[in-house]
Amino acid sequence: MISVILAAGQGTRLRPLSSYVPKILLPVRGKPVLEYILNNLKRLDIDTHYIVVSEHKETVEKYLREIKVDNVVTVRGLEWESGGDLAIALEQIKPTGDVAVMNGDIVSDIDMSRVYEDHLKGEENAYATLTALKSGRDETRFGRVTLDGDGRVTRFREKSRAGGPFISAGFYIFDRKLMKDRKSYLPFTRFKYEPVLFPRLADEGRLRASWQKPTYFWDVGTMESYLQAEDSLRI
Repeated sequence: MISVILAAGQGTRLRPLSSYVPKILLPVRGKPVLEYILNNLKRLDIDTHYIVVSEHKETVEKYLREIKVDNVVTVRGLEWESGGDLAIALEQIKPTGDVAVMNGDIVSDIDMSRVYEDHLKGEENAYATLTALKSGRDETRFGRVTLDGDGRVTRFREKSRAGGPFISAGFYIFDRKLMKDRKSYLPFTRFKYEPVLFPRLADEGRLRASWQKPTYFWDVGTMESYLQAEDSLRI
């Protein structure tokens, strides 16, 4: 199993901080965002973590050399939004097994091994499992999810106040079946995968959800939310 961490965006909503430090390395309570994400994945048997980066690729690689990790590497993105960069990364990696996909601007204590357990317990035809949280945050920044009683996603609406009682947390398991068929779902073009891929998988009955209850969860993609995370996690 591998993980793909999407961090190729310019971080324009975090200027001027992201002009000098890539968003994935910005510190939250003294730890870079990347460290939180790797902690989310630590109970999974991950062979290699791939960080999709663009303009700050050399900075991220220097940091990885400094912390001396062997199984975290970078892969080049083109700033083609989340979907385009994911498609480009997967074409370079060519995975054959299941893949954990993470948005690179989330600070949380979600345990991805529990999400993977739910994925494995799900229906055999599932192509992906998303991490669902109870709503109550700024819904316009997250996909809204409607579930049936068996954990199947029946509706996905990206960044809308209308929709189901759950939000998508930006952490996903992509099944090996989706990886085998990825060119049909993830084209080589500029697009965001959440509003394109997930409604299609939901309509096809191939999208499941794992409901999690983290003790903290912050999307640090804007200056306001970054400062809120810094203050909320204050000891």
